[in-house]
Amino acid sequence: MDHRRKMLATASSQAQGPEFIVDRFSDLPVEVAHHILSFLPFKDIGQVGCVSKRCLELYLSYPSLIFNLSHHQRNNMWRRLEAFNYFDKFLANRDSNEIECFRISWDYHSVKFAREFNELLRITTWIRHAARCNVQVLDLDFDTRCRVPLELLPSSISACKSLRTLVINFNWNILKWPSSNFLTNLQCLKLKRVQIEGLELFDKWIPCCKFLKELQLVYVSGIKRMTVISSSLESFSFVLYDRNPLCYLGISGEKLEDIHIQWQCASLSGKSLNIFAPNLKYLKWGGNLMDHQNLGNLMCLEKAEIYLYPKVDESDKVFEVLCSIGRSKVLILNEETMKALCRKSPMPTLDGISYLGLRTSSLSDELFPKMVSLLNGMTTLRKLCITSNPSFIRWRPLDAPDNSSRYNTSCCGSHNLACMHELQEVIIELSNGTNEWKLAKYILEHIRSLKKMVILYSSKQEEDVVLRKKPEMISAATVVFQKK
Repeated sequence: MDHRRKMLATASSQAQGPEFIVDRFSDLPVEVAHHILSFLPFKDIGQVGCVSKRCLELYLSYPSLIFNLSHHQRNNMWRRLEAFNYFDKFLANRDSNEIECFRISWDYHSVKFAREFNELLRITTWIRHAARCNVQVLDLDFDTRCRVPLELLPSSISACKSLRTLVINFNWNILKWPSSNFLTNLQCLKLKRVQIEGLELFDKWIPCCKFLKELQLVYVSGIKRMTVISSSLESFSFVLYDRNPLCYLGISGEKLEDIHIQWQCASLSGKSLNIFAPNLKYLKWGGNLMDHQNLGNLMCLEKAEIYLYPKVDESDKVFEVLCSIGRSKVLILNEETMKALCRKSPMPTLDGISYLGLRTSSLSDELFPKMVSLLNGMTTLRKLCITSNPSFIRWRPLDAPDNSSRYNTSCCGSHNLACMHELQEVIIELSNGTNEWKLAKYILEHIRSLKKMVILYSSKQEEDVVLRKKPEMISAATVVFQKK
């Protein structure tokens, strides 16, 4: 009844005219009002501030600030100047209200008069203001295209004890690292497309940062050797491609639980990777094998994703990698890693794995027996997932000659796949040929423990799926045909 009376009262006040409309938004708690405003673009929040004095207070105290020039502002000199002047005035009016998150997206190259407007100086002033307002997250995305060192991290930031996350994307520009005692309270640092000037200070800074939990280095160039040593680090990501002078990457941390490395280079000569992370739980490694790699003793590893591209003569190195991660319960391999692993004789024992994922272009005749050999002896396997790269999938009529799939299910039997007596779930994605069908058919006919099989197919394969005859099953498994 109370709710109905309120609805009637609101309708009655609206019927009497706009002067009687109840402003319920202004009466909301600050945190609730700010949460509602968070669903609006930042420029629209400014329009809300023009409604009333209370709305203006909510606008000026809004804790998440974004400066991002529109397309028209970037390419028009006077609109660009107007945007900078507006933000200067806005920060001056909001005074010392706390800032939780401050994101700046800025391009210096699009207007030749940007230097005359002192944009870089003004942005540095904004960062100082954010430091005084106890900013917690600072996100800088700059596109300058002028290869000069940028000193955008003023000394006031060093004394900012509230800053927890720093994200910098400089579009291959030079970042001057201030000192080894810079932002020692930081918990998360993400550097993308930067060239660090003063790398020795950066290497010394990491051990000094006692609260750092997450470190991401994506396309950080100009580095020959990098050593990451931290007693607090829990997550580390490193991505580097193409020609780069980096020859050594060392990672050491007893609290490290998550490592993601994507290191691909034209020349592998003299390159080394060394990891000391005894408590690591998740490893994702892609790219090339180095001259030397030492993953250490990963006794706590729970999940490993390996997407390597080894050379023909690097089977021994792949075998060493698999030995290091052999205790992982979840293992995901790409096609190239699996092929290299199967060149090793005898095949390594991968018993203890409960989930195996294989990423392939298709189960070709070359790959099919290698995959079967890999599955051989996996007595603890409970789930198998074989997916294909969509770019390789082509439609083949059911009655067309299949020259790429000459294996029959006796290949599976000869490798004793029936020993996978704990296998409960299988996901197979159809690609070229019929080897995926043959594997699915064998599993349904011989694995008694199976509970569910999902067969994924594309729209071009739909007719083929409809005409396929369901095989006889030894188990009571549910078979699902799922269109992608």
